[in-house]
Amino acid sequence: MNITLSWDLFVVVFFVVILAYSLIIGRDNTLKVILGTYVSMIAADAGGALFAKYLSGSELFMKILKLAAVGTEQEAMVFIKVIIFVALVILFAVRGAFEVDTSDDRSVIVRTILSVVYAVLSAGLIISAILVFVSGVSLIGGGGGEQSTVTALWDVYNQSQMIRMIVDNSNVWFSLPALAFLIHSFYSHKETI
Repeated sequence: MNITLSWDLFVVVFFVVILAYSLIIGRDNTLKVILGTYVSMIAADAGGALFAKYLSGSELFMKILKLAAVGTEQEAMVFIKVIIFVALVILFAVRGAFEVDTSDDRSVIVRTILSVVYAVLSAGLIISAILVFVSGVSLIGGGGGEQSTVTALWDVYNQSQMIRMIVDNSNVWFSLPALAFLIHSFYSHKETI
């Protein structure tokens, strides 16, 4: 069996790992990861921009460029954004000081389906956030389009239909988890005492 390494394979493996992790931790903790991912996206985008604004051209910045083996300041900012994002998602998942507690008044089949749906949405949200960061687009500051896309991703974007589909539909991946959680909340029958 000859397996060719490609970006599509990397994305699929990463998606499956996040999906499996989400199914292992359960629906409520997956929702916690989703909510933490939203906060992490904004914080990483802002943190990367602050890093570039205040540390660009400094000795520390040049050391990070060498350490990360990146050639330009834009690539370094992308690297910082992705590192901040991944670190914050992990910290929110492990040590986030909030809890999500959905009611379990449905059948086992419905609970299982909801767990799988949230796992898929969590994986899609995390992967699309990373790919959007790597593309060089700012979630806060606007911008974007082909002219702001980092060259490295642009090559991958043109070669991989899967990555192109994820990046082009990132707004869908960003909105679906929140909409699913809201719809689920409307249909929950949680009693308060």
